[in-house]
Amino acid sequence: MDFPGAHMRGSASSALAKTRSSPLAKGKGGRFIERRPSYWEATRHPLASLLLVIPMALLYEGGVLWLGGSDADQLRTGADAWMRGALQGLGFDDRGILPILLVLVLLAWQVVAYRNSRVSPSIVLGMLFESLVWAVLLVVASRLLERGFRVLDQGWSPVLALTAAEGPSTREILSFIGAGLYEETLFRLILVPIFFQVLRLCYTPCTIASALAVVAAGLLFALAHHAGAPAEPFTWFAFVFRWTAGVYFAWLFILRGFGVAAAAHAGYDILVSLSF
Repeated sequence: MDFPGAHMRGSASSALAKTRSSPLAKGKGGRFIERRPSYWEATRHPLASLLLVIPMALLYEGGVLWLGGSDADQLRTGADAWMRGALQGLGFDDRGILPILLVLVLLAWQVVAYRNSRVSPSIVLGMLFESLVWAVLLVVASRLLERGFRVLDQGWSPVLALTAAEGPSTREILSFIGAGLYEETLFRLILVPIFFQVLRLCYTPCTIASALAVVAAGLLFALAHHAGAPAEPFTWFAFVFRWTAGVYFAWLFILRGFGVAAAAHAGYDILVSLSF
C-alpha cells in the first residue's frame, strides 16, 4: 500500500514510503555488513512510533480507568469515543480493543513495510525531544496567528478552549494525552492514507494527492472540534488555527512518523494549558 509521498524520491516526503534501500552496506574487503539506519530513518519506522506511543496509551487508558471507575467512558476524548462507538457498532465491546488495534496496525505496518528494525532507547528519547520542539513551534505559530486576528479586529479577543490560567488538572492532562494519541490515529493514521488512496484511484498526481489528503484531513480535524456534545463554540480564529494545526500534524505524520506527530500534539496541548 502506498502512502502520501511514497513516489517523491529524493525529498523528505518519502517518509511513509516502503523502505526499498538495502539494509546491507559494503564494509572492508567488499563484505556486506548490516547498515544501521540513521535517526531520521529509524524514527519514521512504525516500531519506533509504537515504542513512543505505548507509554502514552498506558497513561491515558490507565488514568481514565483510575479516575473514572465505572464512568470511565465519560472521561474519554472525542476521537477516542467516536472510534470506540464505531467498533461497538461492529460488535467489538471490549474496552481494550482500540489500543490493541492500534498496536496491531503499527506492528503490521512494520512487518510489511520495514521488516526487521532495531530501535534503541536513545532513538525514543530523541523523538520525545523532537516532539517537544515541534510542539513549541506550533505554540509560537498560534501566538502569531492570534496577533494577526487581533490586528484585523481590535475589539475581538480570541480564546482557545485549551487555555487555562491556573494550569491543567490531572484529568485535563489525561485528555491532552488521549487527544494526541487518538486524534492522530483517526485524522492522520486513518484518514490521510484513505484520502490519498481515493485520490490516486482517481488518477490524481501523487504530489497533488498528498497535498489534498493533508488539507482534507486537516479540515475535518478542525470541524470535529465544533461537532458533537459538548461542542466548542465556533470562532474564526479557533477554526482557522485548528485547520492549520491539522495540516501541520499531517505533514509531521508523513515526514516524521506517527509517534512524533502524536507526541507533538499532546505536548502542544499541555504547553497551551500551561499558558506557555
